[in-house]
Amino acid sequence: MSDTSFAASPASINGAERFRLRLSAVAWFVLFVAFLLGLPVLFGDWAWMPLIVVALALVLAFPVAWTVRRLFSGQRRQRWWTSYVKAAAGTLFVLTTLLAAPIYFLALRTALDPLTVPQATLSNGTKTVVFQGMMHVGSEGFYKSVIYDLEKALSDGDVIYYEGVVGDPEGDAWFSHTLAGGGDLSANYEMLGNTCGLSFQLDYFQLLRADMTAHPERHINADVSTADMMHEYERMVSEDPAFAAAVEAEKSESSSSDTGGGGIGQLLGLLQSATPEQRSLIGTACRGWVTMALSGHEAPSALDPVILDFRNRKLAERIIADTHQNIYMTYGARHLPGLLADLKASDPGWEIKSLKWMRTIDTPEDLSGAID
Repeated sequence: MSDTSFAASPASINGAERFRLRLSAVAWFVLFVAFLLGLPVLFGDWAWMPLIVVALALVLAFPVAWTVRRLFSGQRRQRWWTSYVKAAAGTLFVLTTLLAAPIYFLALRTALDPLTVPQATLSNGTKTVVFQGMMHVGSEGFYKSVIYDLEKALSDGDVIYYEGVVGDPEGDAWFSHTLAGGGDLSANYEMLGNTCGLSFQLDYFQLLRADMTAHPERHINADVSTADMMHEYERMVSEDPAFAAAVEAEKSESSSSDTGGGGIGQLLGLLQSATPEQRSLIGTACRGWVTMALSGHEAPSALDPVILDFRNRKLAERIIADTHQNIYMTYGARHLPGLLADLKASDPGWEIKSLKWMRTIDTPEDLSGAID
């Protein structure tokens, strides 16, 4: 009596079964490739993460194997442990993929849909203003390009306008409490840059320090003071009930969602103890988050009439009154539409003569080589 084999010969497999086998092979291949791509994230994370993922996969494999054997009769012809091992492997592949997917999504978001700022040349026929949009934190390459353009503008005889609310003892406390959340804006931006693996813009302007010292008249802080902003805020609160109500509503919403500064302290502690691989993952996620947060249309703030509109008006007045015919300015990109509108209100001849876009956030280069 011959042995009976449970293995089906290729000729006995019908078309539907053959299609399911092919589909299963493709699914396993895709899962395996995704698993391999996820390994750098899994092992680049904290040391206990791989152990947790493996343990979770081993536990979840029991109900997964049971479910698969219930749904597919072909699986019931296999030994239980064979089904369990396959379920454990598949579950491990899926968990690793799910763990790595957000990191890869954020990395692709930064690469495929980069955050950009404008460099616009404005002119009314007699005076020309180059508006270089800026960000508080960005990639090293972006700031180097800006500094190169600034040095060229200086060599051409342009005067340089800088953004930066000027400190004033009368308004500093109000500014810190109302606009900076009780903290130091520069320190907050520097911390964000360190977290994301990005540079802080003020560090690069130090490259112009020698020229600023030798020719201070060519380097102008064109912004208002904290006291100016405080007085405008107080004026609008007293004269515009709608503005006052909107500010109070925004304060209430902000205070109800405020979780305190513990999160920032925990993040700093985490970064200090992180390995280079962990810092790389955190930086990738942070750059993607910043790109997503700033790429979309930013919701208007109740304080925009002070933060943007008031400063734009004062900036336009300074440009109009300036006797220099060529001005190169570095200002936050959000100021451009309002500034152009204010200039047009004074002289309809103002228009954008040229416009190009510059990428602000990119993956930091980490090059290596060998000396023979």
